[in-house]
Amino acid sequence: MGLIDLSNDIIARGEVTSADILALRQNIFGEVTVTRDEAEALFRIDEGTERRVAEWRMLFLEALTDWLVRQQEPPGYVTDAQADWLIARIEVDRRARDGTEIELVVRVLEQADSAPAALAAFGLSLVSRSVVENDGVISATEVQRMRRLMFAPSGPGRLAISREEAEVLFDLNDATRGAANDPSWTDFFMRAVANAVTAAAGWAPPGREEALRRERWLADPDAGIMSGIVKEFGQTAVHNIGWHTPALLIRGLFEPDAAEALFREREQTRQQAASTAAPVNAEEARWLVDRIGRDGDFDVNERALIGFLKDLAPYTDETLQPLIEQLAA
Repeated sequence: MGLIDLSNDIIARGEVTSADILALRQNIFGEVTVTRDEAEALFRIDEGTERRVAEWRMLFLEALTDWLVRQQEPPGYVTDAQADWLIARIEVDRRARDGTEIELVVRVLEQADSAPAALAAFGLSLVSRSVVENDGVISATEVQRMRRLMFAPSGPGRLAISREEAEVLFDLNDATRGAANDPSWTDFFMRAVANAVTAAAGWAPPGREEALRRERWLADPDAGIMSGIVKEFGQTAVHNIGWHTPALLIRGLFEPDAAEALFREREQTRQQAASTAAPVNAEEARWLVDRIGRDGDFDVNERALIGFLKDLAPYTDETLQPLIEQLAA
């Protein structure tokens, strides 16, 4: 049975069985790569069934993450067109499914080297909408998902929370004021917003066009220093190594510990950026004063934020001082 007939049959039954999972895997991964039509079929099944075996979630996330992250050129770079497609596809019925659709956005951002900022913002809005539209209470699971989204390697800030993300957190904090939120929300809120005004962004991958240029350079058997390596090891072997820069390729061939060394270098850069708290400047101070005082009230999370900022970045613009003194009083 072809994929279209199989998906129609599953939707007509309203149920995904273990036998269906096996048949779907054979259809989707029979030719190794996942296609756009197969991605569409998976979404239709997820939206059109109410009863699904546990293996369904794994198949949905695995196949779609593979198509979005690893089957484009260069691998690891989610294109604007892909991000737009994913956002539009999830928004078709205005109902974001927690275990599949929201988790898919999180995993794509975690596994990609680079993704459009719009996708990260969309993921955070999905979690926020899920909280408000369901029970209006922020759970520990939702805090953890926001943490994963905002610090995903392909997120817009990577180590530094963006202003747009901080705005979403303030909106969510206002919307759930007085609710029995998980205690981890207060800690996450104050640290994330403080990060938005004090931390550096840290390491970032090269842009997609630059990554494509490097891929083409690696694939060119006459490309200067690489020509000898390609002749020695073979073009296919070079391409399959999977590194995106000539320098890393050379290190990988001649230094057995190159990959581990690269990881240590990148982590050191991240940690150094994360530990550097810059002073809150005038523009950041004005934004904080406006944002905290927008609804005319100060809750426990906003007080925690100001107290945390006072300790983290004692050298702040004088615009923030009246607010610090007011909340302290």
